[in-house]
Amino acid sequence: MKTTNGNLKILFSLALVSVLVACNRNTKFTPIDLVAPPAEIVNPPVDDLVSEQFDQNFTVQKSSVTLTQESLEQNRSTLSFQVKKADGSYVQDLSPSELVLSENKNTVHKYNLTKNSFQFAQTADIVFVVDVTGSMSPTIEAAKIRLINFIKNSRQMGYHSRMCLVTFGDYTIKKCQKFYDNDPSNPATQSQVDELISEITQLKALTGAQDPGGRDLDENPMRALIDASESPWQSLTQRFAILVTDAGFLYSPGNEGDVGKLAPQYSEVKTALQKSQMKVFAATQSLAGYNKKFRKEEGIVNLSGGEWFNFADLVSGKITLDTILNRIIFDLNTTFVAEYVVEEQPNLDATLPLKDRAPQVELKNPVLGAVISVQLKSNLPDGRKAYPKEFKIADKKIKKNSVRVYVNSVEQKNFTISDDGRLVLKEAPAALSEIKIDYQYEDLNDTVIQQPLVIPAAVPNDSVELILNGIRALESDYSIKAADSNYKTIQLSERVFSAADPYKISEKDGLKIKVSYKKRRQ
Repeated sequence: MKTTNGNLKILFSLALVSVLVACNRNTKFTPIDLVAPPAEIVNPPVDDLVSEQFDQNFTVQKSSVTLTQESLEQNRSTLSFQVKKADGSYVQDLSPSELVLSENKNTVHKYNLTKNSFQFAQTADIVFVVDVTGSMSPTIEAAKIRLINFIKNSRQMGYHSRMCLVTFGDYTIKKCQKFYDNDPSNPATQSQVDELISEITQLKALTGAQDPGGRDLDENPMRALIDASESPWQSLTQRFAILVTDAGFLYSPGNEGDVGKLAPQYSEVKTALQKSQMKVFAATQSLAGYNKKFRKEEGIVNLSGGEWFNFADLVSGKITLDTILNRIIFDLNTTFVAEYVVEEQPNLDATLPLKDRAPQVELKNPVLGAVISVQLKSNLPDGRKAYPKEFKIADKKIKKNSVRVYVNSVEQKNFTISDDGRLVLKEAPAALSEIKIDYQYEDLNDTVIQQPLVIPAAVPNDSVELILNGIRALESDYSIKAADSNYKTIQLSERVFSAADPYKISEKDGLKIKVSYKKRRQ
């Protein structure tokens, strides 16, 4: 029998005990607990390991993003004008076929032509600009009554207007912060009318130390008109300022009076009138700058397309503010309005402010009369902001020659990709356009879609072999890490996905991985 040395020793001891017992059966022995020695641990023989392998593909990700162009408010504009006949009367009817409308010499093709009488007479914005200096003391009470009658009569006649009050002396005392709605069809607006009447009732010419007129004779109505031009107008409405003063006006340079720089240059007044498009109906003295030319410039009445009234006639009662109201109504009833959306007109730029749009109206038959009082208004007087043509794609670097761009499913060719990952189109897509961008990242580590490479924990590390795109991987290009008691993972190094691309991932459009290893036989 084949035994080990340890077993022989045990057998020998047992035999000896048996002999002793046999010799002296009266002898007693204490029992002995025998513990088997641990089994010796050895590496399995080579023939206990079996070879296994698996394949895995890392694909190149073709990323994609879909954006929608924002929808901005459309630039809705109105071009208003009158046509005056040779005999001084006004044309009452016109058709679009008799006109040519343009902006910056680009024709306005699509528009709706109406007369103001039913549309804008119901929404006229009117600012009363009233001198309240001491010199107005003899006439202020009569002016207040006429203003209040003006408001009441316009309501009784069914005209929907919004009204506001501005007062001034050498400076603007009260600016127009809000309009009071005077809508005859809405009884609820009576409370606003009452509030405005109450405000006018409290008007008084300020005298003594309170007199805002200063020591000079002239006042500052031009500054008051500039302030009135910045009132909270409704977009696209006809706008009127009714100026009432018995004095001349301060201006700079040359007649600053006590107010210095507060006296505006005449060019400032002209700009304010052009920007606001308000018509000035002035009850003043007959002076240069009011109803006559100021140096080489037209007076404010002609500049704005308004009308002049003699202040002395207003004081004497020869005319009233109702006279002015009737002239405003006449103005509305003889004004034509062409409404259009700038974005719908070829070659018109909806981003331009009013001052840069140069509107023109021409009659195809000049015999009909002369076009006067041309005014352009817009719901976006400063122009609509430009639609964006730059779009952020990603924060990571993009492979520029991989980018494909589609706007509403039509592939685009005119674009560039900035270094910070922005698409820059030559033309901005229209509102709500769908912009689809297909691309790849420059860095292969971002482009390749990776998955864990898992092997059994019992696999000896030195038995692992990697083939990457048919090329045996360098041992320095991967590492093996324990995951848990059952598995290990193979991690590829950064060099594998570097710009050097040692395993031709870009060329092969992916990474084919073959993992071979040996594990213990089950």
